[in-house]
Amino acid sequence: MAETLADKRLEEFLRELPDASREEIAQFKQLVEQYFVGELSPDEFKAKRLHMGTYGIRGTKDIHMMRIKIPQGQLNADQLECLADLAQAYSKGIGHLTTRQDMQLYWIPTSEAPQAMAKAASVGLTTREACGNSVRNVTACPLAGVSPTEAFDVTKHAYAVTRHFLRNPASQKLPRKFKIAFEGCPVDHARTPIHDIGAVAAIQQEGGKTVLGFRVYAGGGLGAAPMTAILLEPFTPATDLLRTCEAVVRVHDRLGDRKNKATARIKFVVKRLGPDAFRHEVFAEREKLPSYPYPEMSATETDEKPPVPAKDIPSSVSVSATVHGGSASGGNGMFKRWMFTNVLGQKQPGYSIVTIRLRLGDISSEQMRSLAKITRRYCGGRLRISIEQNLLLCWIRHEHLAALFGELSPIGLAETDANTLYDVTSCPGAETCQLGIAASRGLARAVETQLKQAGISGEDVERLRIKISGCPNSCGQHHIADIGFFGGARKVNDHLAPHFQLMLGGLTEEGKALFGEPILKLPARRIPEAIVGILQRYRQDRTSAQEPFRAFVTRAGVAYWKAALSPFTTLPAYTDAPEAYRDWGAETDFSLGGMGPGECAA
Repeated sequence: MAETLADKRLEEFLRELPDASREEIAQFKQLVEQYFVGELSPDEFKAKRLHMGTYGIRGTKDIHMMRIKIPQGQLNADQLECLADLAQAYSKGIGHLTTRQDMQLYWIPTSEAPQAMAKAASVGLTTREACGNSVRNVTACPLAGVSPTEAFDVTKHAYAVTRHFLRNPASQKLPRKFKIAFEGCPVDHARTPIHDIGAVAAIQQEGGKTVLGFRVYAGGGLGAAPMTAILLEPFTPATDLLRTCEAVVRVHDRLGDRKNKATARIKFVVKRLGPDAFRHEVFAEREKLPSYPYPEMSATETDEKPPVPAKDIPSSVSVSATVHGGSASGGNGMFKRWMFTNVLGQKQPGYSIVTIRLRLGDISSEQMRSLAKITRRYCGGRLRISIEQNLLLCWIRHEHLAALFGELSPIGLAETDANTLYDVTSCPGAETCQLGIAASRGLARAVETQLKQAGISGEDVERLRIKISGCPNSCGQHHIADIGFFGGARKVNDHLAPHFQLMLGGLTEEGKALFGEPILKLPARRIPEAIVGILQRYRQDRTSAQEPFRAFVTRAGVAYWKAALSPFTTLPAYTDAPEAYRDWGAETDFSLGGMGPGECAA
């Protein structure tokens, strides 16, 4: 093949990369060339490209979604600017944040994927093992190191696990994907019970000394058969963390189902063996492994130090922040609301954590570039991704909050209501995913609009969460939402219409995931008003204002909810309202055309 300008640019990038990244991207470029000349079949190439974080896109050929791993969700300004460049070059100017602290870029041609990988690698980011049957991105509590309630900062430990498994021969060809999450707080921000491994920070006193460690859980997962993780042992010293995690991975590699991908996750190994036998296998495997180097730190030490903000940032002494939200004297209503819903106090006195709410996890190239500049001025050029598909800025001085709000507003990054009822989580759904049945993102937009129009407000409902998946696989984490939906289809009046299964009352806390109760299927076009009805029923029929939503859902029972929501299960005649049979945001009739085999298990 003749050398192109893109080839020359790729060679320039590769020369500057670390050896491991340079070699694997050069190898991937060779695989791309072999694929195009027919030396690799599409299926052979698929397995290779998935290992390098490159998925197919619904209805396309040789056009991809590229998933870039952001370990522990922690980014710097240079990396954000690089992602902005990639999004502008390939992804229609949009980057998408995921529920596992990654960024996804769409519409990347196969031939240009190596160059995109090299560009990301030039700022220390990789796509390797972001997909496929390997250890995926290791996630962590987005408040690590700054949370007032954490046992200790888990960042260094999570990063040690990231480094340990990246390119590790023990985790390259697992029976199925493997997900690890870290949490340091009593509140389960990282959703540890739904992971293959969930590590929760713990402290133990031994001989008058403080010993850092973890409560390690294993065998959790969502998908079509959700299961909650089991506790491996009450306390795993930090010195044993890496070999404990590797032991679990090796048990999965050895005992996982390689014949049936539907039962290949480690949760099925736990189910098949039983908790006690599973623990025995893990501990026996651990005894075979050496002790690995581990981060040495104290319970009070944090991985980040206070940055020095720009000297020209105007200060406002009227602004104060508290652990449970902000309050402000003076200022406009939007600023007050933003302070209340988007600002938390850090454990370090004088500093705040600011959540930048991104609708559906999307951020434009222009916003990324502007935000990179803002982070350099306010917080040392650092930011974080949350599993709620938002961004966090830490180390914001209280007196700089008003100025920060003023800089975020013009670029569309001062949306209020972060982590509330209106901040709906959604997977990509049928817009791009080959497994997507219905348009989850379109529904999410419609839900927020309906809730705002209905004037739904009040802390009793605003802290509830809505999560939507386009199919049963739970990429949108619908099982653990207060109000969750997953996509499907049903014939009504002889016409196929998008429907979503409603789940109510899901949640996670340390050591336990309570999955939502399946209630009934609702037409997509009736769901926004049905949600308003659900909230009205909760307020009307609960025993008191203090009754939690999950408790009310359970007490009321499935029959109650089916009866209450039955008015929302019907559609008008197709001839009277053909739009009622379409996905939200669609201009054509609903169809299952374009669906294809999923690549998660390829």
